[in-house]
Amino acid sequence: MAKNEVAILDFGSSKITILVGVKGVNNTFKIIASGSCEYAGFMHGEFIEPESLASAISYAKNQAENVYGKKIKRLYVGVPTEFCCNTLESISMNLGSRVRIKEKHISKLFDSANIEYDNFEIINKTPIYFMLDDGNRVLNPVGCLTSTLSVLSSYISVETDFYKFLDKIFCEVGVYTIELISSALSESLYLIEPELRQNGAILVDCGYITTSVNAVIFEGVTDLKSFSLGGGYVASDLMEVLNIPFDSAEQLKRKVILSIDPTEDDYYEVVVDHQLRKFPVKIVNEICLARIDMIAEAINKCLKEFKNKVSDDVQVYLTGGGIAFMKGVVPYVEQILNRKVNIIAPSPLQFNKPDLSSSLSLIDAAINIEQK
Repeated sequence: MAKNEVAILDFGSSKITILVGVKGVNNTFKIIASGSCEYAGFMHGEFIEPESLASAISYAKNQAENVYGKKIKRLYVGVPTEFCCNTLESISMNLGSRVRIKEKHISKLFDSANIEYDNFEIINKTPIYFMLDDGNRVLNPVGCLTSTLSVLSSYISVETDFYKFLDKIFCEVGVYTIELISSALSESLYLIEPELRQNGAILVDCGYITTSVNAVIFEGVTDLKSFSLGGGYVASDLMEVLNIPFDSAEQLKRKVILSIDPTEDDYYEVVVDHQLRKFPVKIVNEICLARIDMIAEAINKCLKEFKNKVSDDVQVYLTGGGIAFMKGVVPYVEQILNRKVNIIAPSPLQFNKPDLSSSLSLIDAAINIEQK
């Protein structure tokens, strides 16, 4: 690959995506090539059809390479929250006398900890904040005078067996160099502006069959949770209750407006088996809201299980292709969570869709790693 170009692989809950990108002007990036392949996804921390994973990755890779015109030999691989765990570690170092902090002191601080977890591989470590000898917390201590330096750091890791499994899969498809990065961390840092992270924020990525919930403050994730439930279940409910094909249920789901108060004469229209059919708004909305209730309650459960309590005024940012695009979903979820909820998506106009959040966040993270 050419200098400054990066390739990422995003494990969505229904689709594998590979993007090749390069940094652009004004801290932006340009997508050079892309490839994708639908696959069975994952649930409860396991791939549903692991035997088909290599062929799905190979298909997406070949698509991207055909556009790119080159072989992709190195990949940054986004790891979904269902395969990750998160811990916080406090590290301190006595400098002997008051010195002005340089990058070498920060490196020495992290090296002194030598943090390892049995049967787990660390894929991301990010400082949340540093503390000086006067008790002040700073995001970047370089240039500060202090005799001691401490850091509260976030570590995200995956099981060693999972790492080995992925390494074997990628070797099968001809990618011999991979670097695993947390999708949740990448999304948090890319989508949520730094000033909105200062007092903490909650990012919810509701996908097709899985949802991740994480808390972030400054530059690090403080808690990480997930559950196997997503927007695909809403379409599945419509399919079963209304006895229509799944693709028609998906179309119907995209027409839903949850915020209206329907009358008996209000209908949604959707094509079913090549014929236009009408479905009562009241019934369709009730079906959707019943499932959204379950998703919102599961989000609430994650927040209550966080080891580091998140104050009630911390906002929730909702993204992903599951329910974020459904009209009227925000006020409904706000009532259940009793928190302010905002839909969030990548800022570039051509990519301003919640279902692109994960892939574009990984491109941004990979470019930032390459520049270090």
